Amino acid sequence: MIANTRELERLHQQFKTFHREQGPLSLARRKDMLSALRKALVTHQQTLVEAVSKDFGYRDEFDTVFSDILPTVDAIAYCGKHLKRWTKPQRRHAGFAHFPSKLYVNYEAKGVVGVISPWNYPINLALSPAAFAIAAGNRVVIKLSEYTPNLNAALKALLPANSDDVIAFVEGESDIAEAFSALPWDHLLFTGGTEIGRHVMRSAAQHLTPLTLELGGKSPTVVLPSAHLPSAVSQLCFGKLTNGGQICVAPDHVYVPNHMLDDFIAYVKQTVAAVTYPSTHVISTRAQQRINSLLAQACENGAEAMPLLDAQGNTRLTLLLNVDTRMDIANTEIFGPILPVYGYDDIEQVIETLKGQAKPLALYLFAQDSRQWRQVSEQVQSGTLAINDTLMQVSATDLPFGGVGESGFGQYHGKEGFITFSHARSVVQSPARWPKARLLLQRSKLLLGISKWLYLRK
Repeated sequence: MIANTRELERLHQQFKTFHREQGPLSLARRKDMLSALRKALVTHQQTLVEAVSKDFGYRDEFDTVFSDILPTVDAIAYCGKHLKRWTKPQRRHAGFAHFPSKLYVNYEAKGVVGVISPWNYPINLALSPAAFAIAAGNRVVIKLSEYTPNLNAALKALLPANSDDVIAFVEGESDIAEAFSALPWDHLLFTGGTEIGRHVMRSAAQHLTPLTLELGGKSPTVVLPSAHLPSAVSQLCFGKLTNGGQICVAPDHVYVPNHMLDDFIAYVKQTVAAVTYPSTHVISTRAQQRINSLLAQACENGAEAMPLLDAQGNTRLTLLLNVDTRMDIANTEIFGPILPVYGYDDIEQVIETLKGQAKPLALYLFAQDSRQWRQVSEQVQSGTLAINDTLMQVSATDLPFGGVGESGFGQYHGKEGFITFSHARSVVQSPARWPKARLLLQRSKLLLGISKWLYLRK
């Protein structure tokens, strides 16, 4: 535990010194670290499951394994598999102007990377970006959430031996998080809410720190007229019920054709009623109070709440009808098990509504007719897009993941993750003895004529 900002600054300076004196991590060291991290996660998976469940009050093992541990292990293995190819110099075309020089790009470590991870997926959102940063040759310091103390202790215990100069964890309240974002990292990645992201960006600007923001927003779902409704509802419920709806890419609200609305509601009721596993708890009393307040304010202003019970008789999901823009819930990321439902007659009206809102981190479209989902996807921008699916675009390790506009910027996962944490250093390598400079200094008419003929012809 970092006790104060001085200790944090001392740790930051220590890692800077490691990088300055030892240089970027060697290829062998990167492979060893990634392999050791993967092995530690696999070996201690049950300890991690139990620790996360304690922090949440209860979280189902499926949620932790399927959505937290498994994607992290997959990302680490992916980095190890592709590392050698990623680190090779990338040849580029020289052309006449640079003949006979060789042009290439070296992807080099930026230095010391800071990662601020949230509580909702505290394993994956801490260690997946760390894996890509280590693959690029960086050292990493991770600010863990203060809401997951049991998991934080478990993560510290599983760190591989001889990793003290490669990866470190930091805990602390909001003052430590604020000081963390203000340090001169060589790259900083923040995952969290949009408003806090604005503060992080302002802090990072003091040192012109390169920044990746993974935020959130209100990710919409559009059920199109050609959708296979039972499948669409099944996927939507999976996306909304997983982790109690506490996911940055959870379906926030849904648009349904009016002529399908009654069937849609019936299918959702049926799907929820068949759920037998316990619900993952909302992370804290404060978070639950926030969700309750959004629901109460909406109902006071005319919305109709429809609580849906699971197989044990517990309220698992609340559908919210008659929602309008006066209500806070229509303008705030919900991050919980409430699903506003909007009926529509004309898809163009939905498209215009979505185009007038902040660009979301995820857009979910359900249709059997590709012309219908293309009509929406070609006009509405989002960080990620899933068609006839939810959530799974995030766990596709070979795809880049990131937002656009107010849902964030910068990407990790895929090769793009390696590139994010690397400096693309351009290199021109010319022969030791070559008269090009002399011709340039002499303003050679022959050289000028050839250049005009090659590049400036009509």
